[in-house]
Amino acid sequence: MKVLYIGHYKEGTGWGHAAIDYILAMDAAGIDVVCRSINFNDKPAEIPRRIQELEEKSLKGCDVCIQHILPHYMDYNGNFKKNIALYATETDSFERTNWPERINFMDEAWVINEQMVEASKRSGVNIPIKVVPHACDTSKFNKTYSKFEIPQLQDTFIFYFIGELIRRKNLVALIKAFHIEFDTNEPVSLVVKANKSGMDEDECFNHIKEICVQVKTNLKLYPTPDDYKKEVIIAQRLSEEDMCRLHVTGDCFVAPSFGEAWCIPAFDAMGFGSTPICTDTGGMKDFLKEGGGTLVKAYPEPAFGMTETFQDLYTGYEDWHNIDIRELQKAMRRMYNLSLENSPEYLSIKKTGLENVDKYSYKAVGETIKKALEDAN
Repeated sequence: MKVLYIGHYKEGTGWGHAAIDYILAMDAAGIDVVCRSINFNDKPAEIPRRIQELEEKSLKGCDVCIQHILPHYMDYNGNFKKNIALYATETDSFERTNWPERINFMDEAWVINEQMVEASKRSGVNIPIKVVPHACDTSKFNKTYSKFEIPQLQDTFIFYFIGELIRRKNLVALIKAFHIEFDTNEPVSLVVKANKSGMDEDECFNHIKEICVQVKTNLKLYPTPDDYKKEVIIAQRLSEEDMCRLHVTGDCFVAPSFGEAWCIPAFDAMGFGSTPICTDTGGMKDFLKEGGGTLVKAYPEPAFGMTETFQDLYTGYEDWHNIDIRELQKAMRRMYNLSLENSPEYLSIKKTGLENVDKYSYKAVGETIKKALEDAN
């Protein structure tokens, strides 16, 4: 069997990162894979040498085509024995888009988490659906990295966030929870590593700073925003190694997202023992269900504010999950207290996270893909 994998792996986005990992997982499992890229932007991306080698392979003899692209652009090709749709979504439905029609043209659908199975069925997808989780180069969790030396963070427990500045990531909820829960004299810090499409580093830094100021002003806990703790803001793009350094610098990653197909930073935090706290939804609900972090309950509500996406996606007709900020406060306080005590429970959470990542290694997910392909014949 020879597989053609079509994806957006040169985008420099989370989706692009996931595509690279899927390709390398298939390669690690001994699957004969050829890859081709569809590019939608000019963001810089580090492409592994092995991906370049797989791009150079001939398409001749490919009998399965995996299209890991936006369903808008999926196209059935009768020259393949199997056409597989691999896609991501973060809400409870996409029935008011053309996605179900495009996906149903294919022979099989692969989704990233269990929640997506139900969302797909609810939306009218009627072909076979299989869960194929994201893969990860777990070898990075066994390497040694130096921590960032930032004076403001010294001798503090560090909560941190990594993500895009889009409403779905719900950064505001984290800023609220942090400042409500922790007094200014407590040795805790908040690091925000974020970027926004179309903004340079200085613009992004100022935008994040303004978000923080607005939240503090509206919380009305202290007379002025300057009376609150100051966040450490990182707006520049970091290399893969520096991202790993950030994970080992932080103590507790927080992802209060309204929805996540997977959330690579939260998964990586688990692998580095950084005890992630996440909304109980999507991929995070899958990879944290056995421990390694904390899932915080959330409530369904209409999607709102995602004006930068396609017009028919993330509309008020769809539900996503809004995290309970009071419960988020409790989860952050609990993790902080456990760390102070260096309790067996705290060490156990970290240890479980380190063990859980092996289930999503290139080898493990590659074998899942191999079985899915064999079952598809």
